Amino acid sequence: MNIQNIVVEIDAEISKLQQVRALLVGISTTEILKPGRPANASSAGKSRTRRTLSAAARERIAAAQRARWAKSKKAAKKAARSTPAASTAKKAPAVGLHAQSKKKRTLSAEARAKIATAQKARWAKVRKAAKKASTARAAMKSAPSKKPELLAGTPGAR
Repeated sequence: MNIQNIVVEIDAEISKLQQVRALLVGISTTEILKPGRPANASSAGKSRTRRTLSAAARERIAAAQRARWAKSKKAAKKAARSTPAASTAKKAPAVGLHAQSKKKRTLSAEARAKIATAQKARWAKVRKAAKKASTARAAMKSAPSKKPELLAGTPGAR
């Protein structure tokens, strides 16, 4: 091939790529980021303005939310009052995430004291055994070895 033809083909390819690039750059980034919203040609150049609520509208919304919470709390209180009466009847144990747990049992002060004393006695016994073991180990280290020491000058010593 002629070098002139190669240069002409490269120039044609470059111009095609430049046209494609110009088309791609023309697409706004909001269309790429938010594919669910169709691009509006009239609002493409404008910046988006936030809608503001009037003070009266905000107050109405707040009052409605307070009413919903009050209704929810009232229903919860009513359910709490009715559960002790219903708990006297035998029920099947509830299973699942919202199963009500049984009331936790508490220990009397005497029972807790009894358990504490027993546990202290157990730990004292463990400490005593550990002390006894450590003194026995120390005694073994300090005791003379049972092997006869070999003297270098005695005949028959290896």
